[in-house]
Amino acid sequence: MKINTTLALSLRGSAGLRALILCGAGASTALYGAPAFAQDTSAPTPPPTVAPTSPAPQDDQSASATDIVVTGTLFRSNRDTVSPITTLTNENLEKAGITNVADAIRSISADNSGSIPSAFANGFGSGGAGVSLRGLTVNSTLVLIDGIRTTSYPYADDGQRSFVDLNSIQKSNIDRIEVLKDGASSTYGADAIGGVVNIITRKEIKGFEGTVEGGVSQRGDGGEQRLTLTYGYGDLSTQGFNIYLTGEYEHDELISAANRKFPYNTADLTSIGGINANVGADGGFGTRLGATSAVVRPAREIVAGDIFSGAYIPDPATGTDLLPFATRILNPGGCATNGLTIQHSDATGDYCEENQIPYGTLQPEQTRYGATAHLTANVGSNAQAYLTGTYYHSRVYSEAAPFSVRQRNPINTTNLVLPAILANGQVNPNNPYAVAGCTEGVDCVDAQLSFAFPQLIQRATTENDVYRVAGGISGKFGDGWGYSVDATYARSDLKGTNAGYINIAGLTSAVMNGTYNFVDPSATPQSVVDAISPNAITSAKSELYMIQGNLTKELFQLPGGPLQVGVGGSIRHETLDNPNANANNAFLGLNAVTASGKRTIYSAYFEVDAPVVKALDINLSGRYDHYSDGFSNFSPKAGFKFRPIPQLMIRGTYSRGFRAPSFAESQNGAVIGYTSATPPCSAIIAHGGTATADGCTGGNAYVSPYSIGFNSASNPNLKPEKSRSFTGGVVIEPTRWLSFTADYYNIRKTDVISGGPLSGVAVDNYYSGQALPAGYSLVLDDHDPQFPNAIRKILIVNSPYANAASLETSGVDVSL
Repeated sequence: MKINTTLALSLRGSAGLRALILCGAGASTALYGAPAFAQDTSAPTPPPTVAPTSPAPQDDQSASATDIVVTGTLFRSNRDTVSPITTLTNENLEKAGITNVADAIRSISADNSGSIPSAFANGFGSGGAGVSLRGLTVNSTLVLIDGIRTTSYPYADDGQRSFVDLNSIQKSNIDRIEVLKDGASSTYGADAIGGVVNIITRKEIKGFEGTVEGGVSQRGDGGEQRLTLTYGYGDLSTQGFNIYLTGEYEHDELISAANRKFPYNTADLTSIGGINANVGADGGFGTRLGATSAVVRPAREIVAGDIFSGAYIPDPATGTDLLPFATRILNPGGCATNGLTIQHSDATGDYCEENQIPYGTLQPEQTRYGATAHLTANVGSNAQAYLTGTYYHSRVYSEAAPFSVRQRNPINTTNLVLPAILANGQVNPNNPYAVAGCTEGVDCVDAQLSFAFPQLIQRATTENDVYRVAGGISGKFGDGWGYSVDATYARSDLKGTNAGYINIAGLTSAVMNGTYNFVDPSATPQSVVDAISPNAITSAKSELYMIQGNLTKELFQLPGGPLQVGVGGSIRHETLDNPNANANNAFLGLNAVTASGKRTIYSAYFEVDAPVVKALDINLSGRYDHYSDGFSNFSPKAGFKFRPIPQLMIRGTYSRGFRAPSFAESQNGAVIGYTSATPPCSAIIAHGGTATADGCTGGNAYVSPYSIGFNSASNPNLKPEKSRSFTGGVVIEPTRWLSFTADYYNIRKTDVISGGPLSGVAVDNYYSGQALPAGYSLVLDDHDPQFPNAIRKILIVNSPYANAASLETSGVDVSL
């Protein structure tokens, strides 16, 4: 909940400027000139009316006498469309206290599962915000600016799905946002299976406008500051041109889980019937990522001098169970006294349970600023041209729990030991079992380690700079002909900085030389910490070049009105360069996600609108797209609207659409993810387990539950995803000020692209001695030192993306 105070005044001359400067934080000052609201890029029209003042989203059935080009069609209309459309005007957003595009889209009910919030700052698409209409994920919703595509965010959702970053779109010059809640591939091509979000900017602003806003959450944190300033000159109707410049700045402060009370600040939910997911709560060393107090148990290097080859030494007192010796806490003072740890002592030894949730981020720190210059000019009496340029910067910063030494990517460090003898021949002070004169790998007792570095809180920063230029001309000629031509260039330069990840070489040096103090981490020199965890910095870039043209004509009159026909075409070129963030496998746990590629898309499309009779309108459209990747697709759509009486309209659509494989999926990409796994009973029994009537029991630590990796790589033989969708609804308007709509939608996707659909089969086949599916390979763990001849467990399954699934979603949209 944000608390804002709002004040409005006119900005005239120096007094208004002084008022703007003197406004303090905590107050929101709106300075209004005389804005204009005609936002389509067509030929000059009479001065339009001001947008409705309702703070709620406006559905497409709202009464309006002004014809404009509405999202999803090539023709000018009065918004009375065959497809359901929700409109958010700038006035709606201001009254609701919404200050950025991401939050504006989030307010639409059709944006649901699969969307990417800004708070998801530690995901694969970190720093970005994406929309997912109908829950079909971000790659099935197309985002346009003034009806034209813009470049994708260089990072992909889950390393796979491309999307447009809403954080990098300026809000201060937006007139309205139209959300088409229907498949629109027949008009816009790929990615529009779930719908279209069209962000429409203002084409005319007169005088000064500005805002200064500030606020905090109801708990007094999460401060927000926002400043906008706009100046426009010229009058389209009298002077034939308008030019404006607008800029904005917004800063949102970080809110961490530590700033909130139960249950948001803990992983222990046992008091409300949940589970205790605190690190180390189960006491199992093999599954423990590690608390910020080091815990060790006796072990031995299998390969002398290899600190990552440790294996625990079985306690003879456990007999054939081969259980390890009891664990111990390295620090004589016990667990760290940071209020997050609980010390335990049981049959497995002494260990620390730690609540690491408070390290997490609920709201990332965000800074946005940018500027837009926009020129609109009448060209003769029947045409209008525009030129616009935008620069926008978005910075997102978040934090997460300290990094653990127990990782499996790109190497397995779960067997890391603190050696008894350091590289210089001295006894290791970090190893409580060390004795002088022993030989590593023979009779030295090393200390197998469970630990998370308290200094290495994970800190992720993404900085995205977006540059966009667009221009075009539209108008009329001859006997009822209309045309429009638009061109754009957009580029996104992204810099990602990850702090807190462990450098393998730095870790190895610190352990073998004894320079990191695992007994008392606070006594470790900062230079050692910096060597263990230098910043990992990556740069990525995406670009889009596009030109499109449309031609429309009213052919002849039908009983219900003119038969309109429209045709168009476009060419666009897309490129992406997102290099591997861990190309040299230098860091533990830093995902080696990568994607790159380029392609050119040629498109041609048509639309026919036929008002057969006054009460019935039929709309037909289709689009053909050819990709230089090597595939093509035709997407048709048919719709109707039937108004038997003025107060009732019945409408429906049927369409087919498609989604082209992303660069990560089809050209050059790879991403790895992890999930919990337990080896099958055949493996457990081979490693000391016992068969039972229900399966098996026992087994040593080698076959205890662990995290298995699934690496998905690009596949050039992928086909596009296909879709079939239909909608049906009613619009009831008993009065001019009251309207009710209800629309049913049903969308089915086939050939859905997924990573490693046969990974489970590959795992089962490996353990049963059968061949792996084609294209699959495995990365296996080292041999179990206690059972060196037993089957090795799987660390990573490598697999290609494949067209392997289908999904269907349906629901009802109701609005009043």
